[in-house]
Amino acid sequence: VGTVGRVKDLISRHMLMLHGCRVMVLDEADEMLDLGFLEDVERILALTPGSRQTALFSATMPPEIRRLAEQYLYDPITIKVKTATLTVDTVEQFALESKPREKVSALIKVLESERPEQAIVFVRTKVRCEQLFRELRDRHMDVRALHGDMTQGARDGVMISFKSGRLPLLVATDVAARGLDITGVSHVINYDVPVTPDVYVHRIGRTGRVGRSGRAITLYEPRQQKEVAAIERNSGVKL
Repeated sequence: VGTVGRVKDLISRHMLMLHGCRVMVLDEADEMLDLGFLEDVERILALTPGSRQTALFSATMPPEIRRLAEQYLYDPITIKVKTATLTVDTVEQFALESKPREKVSALIKVLESERPEQAIVFVRTKVRCEQLFRELRDRHMDVRALHGDMTQGARDGVMISFKSGRLPLLVATDVAARGLDITGVSHVINYDVPVTPDVYVHRIGRTGRVGRSGRAITLYEPRQQKEVAAIERNSGVKL
């Protein structure tokens, strides 16, 4: 659903249904933790019967998620999926240094040079998402925004346009960094350097899907060279 408030409303109204729950799936558990849903997840689990089947999926396993698993999973089987590298060979990865005041111009030059079939431009915050969306829209680009403050209907409308290929350019927060499976995305552009190397991996995983090639371009400020180096170490790829 679209907002934290909407989640809490649904939880409150459907608590009685949980007593009959037979299967509980916790997907993107680490993301729920980052979004502040841990207490709500524990509240839901406490109301479900002990006889349920529980499956927990998480890209990373921080201590809070391990504690959640130890507390609510009975004699669980742990399955780890490992790969030699965190990113795939079908995605070419680049980094472009840009001064803060020149980032919009740098982004436009990248778009003009690359001519992506479809591109997702990632930013860190909802405010920056709206600002960049308006900047590009005012320059007569066919672009929409996607972030957590939008209503579910508005988000669905954007995603329908993007999935159908009618919308070539999407400016998004990390709400789109996971679970977005659109094979036509040819480019991912990190307008803002991701907060962690793990987020970088999730972002660029939106392109180069189903064997197709993709390109990931990260714009970074001179003071962010350490963040870029951390991304390179984590992914095992030189940008």
